[in-house]
Amino acid sequence: MNNSIDSLLKFINSSVTLCLEEESLISKYFEIKEYQKNEIILNAGEICNYLYFIDKGLLRTFHVNANGSEFTRLIVSENKFCTILLSFQERIASPATIQALENTIVFAISKENFEKITSISANAQSLYVKILEEFQNFQIKRIEFLTSFSPKEKTEIFLKENSELETRLTDKVIASYLQITPETYCRCKKNLES
Repeated sequence: MNNSIDSLLKFINSSVTLCLEEESLISKYFEIKEYQKNEIILNAGEICNYLYFIDKGLLRTFHVNANGSEFTRLIVSENKFCTILLSFQERIASPATIQALENTIVFAISKENFEKITSISANAQSLYVKILEEFQNFQIKRIEFLTSFSPKEKTEIFLKENSELETRLTDKVIASYLQITPETYCRCKKNLES
């Protein structure tokens, strides 16, 4: 077993119990990829051919609207999966971009190899269903969050729930995640500190 993939195996084994053959398949099919801070991993319009597990660093997914404003959809930290699900599943052009926000190490599996593992392993299928359920729940909560709170409340909730991430992100990225301007975010943060 490749020692560098231990964090991925540990994460998976916390949800399902893999047999040695399944661990061997994961070690075989996931490859290590490294990205530099601010590097674009996938551009909008390209097909997302990989599912990424973040070992170290931060990824974000975002899109740019017709006015040229960025909207950060997801901020994904260590021990979580990231992909553009619609593009990955349907093999269609991605509506969003994936960017490394720090120097980042991921374990990536191609769509083809992902399908091989999930066709062989019931545990891999169960894990995928769990990931999909968590993502669906996150999206529902995120829509409620974005539509139910004022900028000040969004800032307060974000800082309370993501204190460890706040120091790793720029104000611009946080503001685009909260769907407010950087100036509004800075003002709300300053008001909360005083």
